[in-house]
Amino acid sequence: MTTHTTTNDRGSAAPTAIPLWLDQTLRGLAVGARAVAASSALAVNVLQNVDRLVGDVLGDASAVAADAQALYLLLARRSDDIKLWWNASPRFARIVSDVLRIAAAYRVHALRAEFLSPAARAAATERLHREQARRFHALCTELRGGLLKLGQFASTRVDLLPAPWVERLSELQDRVPAVPYEVIAATIERELGGSPDALFRAFEREPIAAASLAQVHGAELADGTRVVVKVQVPNVERDVDVDLTAFKLLAPLLSELFPQLDLVSISLEVDRAIREELDFAGEAQRASAFAARFEGHPSVRVPLVHFELTARRVLTLERFDGERLVPFLEECERRGAEGERDRDRLFAALIGSFCTQVLEHGAFHADPHPGNFLVLEEARLAIFDFGSVVTYPPELRRAYAELATAVLGGSGAQVAELLERLGFRARGEDPQALAKMADVFLDVFRAQGGLDLANLDPEAEMKRLMSLVQDNPVAHVPQHFVMLGRVFASLGGLVFRFRPRVNFFGLIAPALAAAYR
Repeated sequence: MTTHTTTNDRGSAAPTAIPLWLDQTLRGLAVGARAVAASSALAVNVLQNVDRLVGDVLGDASAVAADAQALYLLLARRSDDIKLWWNASPRFARIVSDVLRIAAAYRVHALRAEFLSPAARAAATERLHREQARRFHALCTELRGGLLKLGQFASTRVDLLPAPWVERLSELQDRVPAVPYEVIAATIERELGGSPDALFRAFEREPIAAASLAQVHGAELADGTRVVVKVQVPNVERDVDVDLTAFKLLAPLLSELFPQLDLVSISLEVDRAIREELDFAGEAQRASAFAARFEGHPSVRVPLVHFELTARRVLTLERFDGERLVPFLEECERRGAEGERDRDRLFAALIGSFCTQVLEHGAFHADPHPGNFLVLEEARLAIFDFGSVVTYPPELRRAYAELATAVLGGSGAQVAELLERLGFRARGEDPQALAKMADVFLDVFRAQGGLDLANLDPEAEMKRLMSLVQDNPVAHVPQHFVMLGRVFASLGGLVFRFRPRVNFFGLIAPALAAAYR
């Protein structure tokens, strides 16, 4: 054991024991980081013996060691969480060490890039992004739990992350390895008091879907009603605790590496959202509320909840038969004019439903990746998975309504003013920084309020946005926008990919009126 000094409630010094594994692991990271720094400094001396340049590079390389040392001191002060880290030491140490290795790789690349031509630097940067994205993807896939959920969240940030990262992490939205049926059956018996064979007339052993926190099985009730049963992956709560603790500790240290991301705010909101997703009884209430609000809607369906077969870790829902969203839209592209009509009708339902959720209902689905939708007959939309739902009070809904109105009206100055009022802060001294960033989005909207992407170059628009973000990175994102930003990124990716022709003003106008009321 290594002893560090903390201050108790009375202000006196009290020794706090750091577990041996933690002490050794973090000291090892610090030593390894210093070795990286020393190696980098040696290489610089060989390449170019210029005092000023060497001093600059040594200072940058030393920051690699500082990352590990700062983390060590930060952990030492968090004595209340030591038991958690002790019980989950291999997972915590693996996450911390892999993430710090990724950070070190970027720092070493920054040192080497000074001596490369622009073309060679661009090629090396591309290789770096692909290799480190591959490493993080492998870590998420292996450990699953909250880490995989974080990777899925990151994959939606197409506006801020390098393309190789988005491309690789987007694969995390697909099916992950399933948990054996015997483990799922044991969870159902613990939660509901009976085995699947006793509770259901039929229960499909092979899952319909497997995700980071849970997997879904098809089943039939005693009366023949077809349902789906969502079962939480065993021990995932413990893993999520470790993953989120690591993320919150690493966020301040990685902010320099990704200055365009307000990682501290994101870490707090993601922590809240993932912990909310672990409570299936709470999800059942949220799903039931959504079903009631969309009851009778001509183009949106939400499954009904079977509360008698629902508990904290098991959720039983009405089963819908339909097609997955992206394959359906891809098929629309091959069906000519009829397919275009179905595409546009589906996007109208999708975009309109989220306008209604955010501005009128004040409760929106905060995890809208394609796997959480099905397309039913007549291009109707079914929405699933209400583990992450964000609620907005009336005054916040009105503020966002004013922002949407300013965007539709094309007023960059007003958009910037409202962004600042909502809590956005741009890094740098340019008072027009937020207005410049807002201008990127204003170009999408036409005077009549329509949204027509047929003639828009999404790649060019994304490059322009990325350039503005890098020149004027947002220093602070209000916590209430983090998950809404995720919605924009997810839906925006689909819109840019399939380019529907929809009248955006016609979709948002009723929700705006409700928000103003």
